[in-house]
Amino acid sequence: MVNDTFAERLKVLIGNQSANAFAREVDIGESLMRKYLAGATPGIDKVAQIAKVKGVALDWLINGEGEMSTVELPQLPQRVQATELEAKSEFTLVPRLDVQASAGAGRVTIGEDPLEYLAFQSTWLRSRNINPAFARILTARGDSMEETIRDGDVLLVDTSINRIRDNTIYVIVYGDMVLVKRVHGRLNGSLQLISDNPRYPAEEVSAGEIEQLHVAGRVMWFGRSI
Repeated sequence: MVNDTFAERLKVLIGNQSANAFAREVDIGESLMRKYLAGATPGIDKVAQIAKVKGVALDWLINGEGEMSTVELPQLPQRVQATELEAKSEFTLVPRLDVQASAGAGRVTIGEDPLEYLAFQSTWLRSRNINPAFARILTARGDSMEETIRDGDVLLVDTSINRIRDNTIYVIVYGDMVLVKRVHGRLNGSLQLISDNPRYPAEEVSAGEIEQLHVAGRVMWFGRSI
């Protein structure tokens, strides 16, 4: 299929320009532009920036669908503007948060502002019972959930789900720690936080301590680089 990758569609836009000249035109660093041309995937803010400057349809630039027609696009990456853009597309722009969820020992850094937005088809999210409005992307750190979840995996979390279902994987906030664990409820009212890696024993949260624990969402999907 012609132009079936982002890099190929980018080359169509560049045309006879040099990569350096095109990068300056769309206000993106040349080294980053060359990574995109080599196959790296840009954040949705960069895609929208290119589409706006070059006057092409965002859906076409993201996945090659539809006409390569001129559309009026708002600037990104402000959160409200991303929501407005989302309404014009079949895609949901899922925020990737500056949160590294610990699948091991230790504390993590938590930030509220999105690092970028990643585009997911809304129908794909709904087919997996993910509420698009509450979908968030986090990065897993540590090895306690191996072989299921590995260090560096991208986690797609539905933050609208906070009701525990036994042996399902959740993002748990305890103090300033963000953990990825299977959760099992016990008859005595306590919770077990279970690691898939047998080297890590299960941790028990007593009934009296549960109020200090917050279920931030359920891990619905994860992805990793090869």
